[in-house]
Amino acid sequence: MTEREEIEAIINQWNGGLDGGDIERMVNTCHPDVMTVNERQPVTVGTQAIRDKYNPRIAAAEITSGYDIEDLQFYGDTAVVCGRFYGTMKMRDTGDVRSPEGRLVLVYKRDETGAWKMILDMDNNGPS
Repeated sequence: MTEREEIEAIINQWNGGLDGGDIERMVNTCHPDVMTVNERQPVTVGTQAIRDKYNPRIAAAEITSGYDIEDLQFYGDTAVVCGRFYGTMKMRDTGDVRSPEGRLVLVYKRDETGAWKMILDMDNNGPS
């Protein structure tokens, strides 16, 4: 598997966890001190912050998610992904369908086992 395929696989693991309601599958892709920098929200650090942010979303909606990598650069054991995200959220209580989309930067670093772990998730909402 190429390094690009490894990064695509780890992003797919995150999205599969999100879409399937498996928060631990998502957390498994993260470094313990992962930073999230999301639009109009404070910076959060750590895997518990991932749980705190995404558990309510998973409970509130049926989610489908996707992404496009526009650029991927490797710097030794660090990978920087720039691209866009998109998807749907069908709200469980109302049936309303939302279509979040926006830009993202993800940074991954290899851990001591050689696995890629997300160390930064930065995004903003809006048309790409």
